[in-house]
Amino acid sequence: MASSELVWQCIRGNNSFMRKNPCGDGIVMSAEPGNLAGKHSYKHSGIANKANVGLTEENGAILLTKGKIKKSGKSKTVFKKDARRVMKGVTKEVTGYRSDLADIAVRRVSALAKSVRVAKASK
Repeated sequence: MASSELVWQCIRGNNSFMRKNPCGDGIVMSAEPGNLAGKHSYKHSGIANKANVGLTEENGAILLTKGKIKKSGKSKTVFKKDARRVMKGVTKEVTGYRSDLADIAVRRVSALAKSVRVAKASK
């Protein structure tokens, strides 16, 4: 297995997950799995880092994955409670694993919970 620094050196110039801004102002985003912030950088990379965190929404529940992209190395946690409990649980899980991504994970959970929430019907 190659080191994470070597993998980053190989993929940083060009890969299929890069999203360059058409305006030409130099901002490069990333759509890779395991990238919470969406930034194309070594710190946030889900491919290059051995310890990455991913958050997705499946069937109204929020799924937290930790570990490499390979299916065998992932640790999955499903949160089905209300948004506050999910944020508290995700904070606890991510802080013990990668504390530098804890605040980004809480923001991502907030956005996912808002997208899952059903609007109340008005009379």
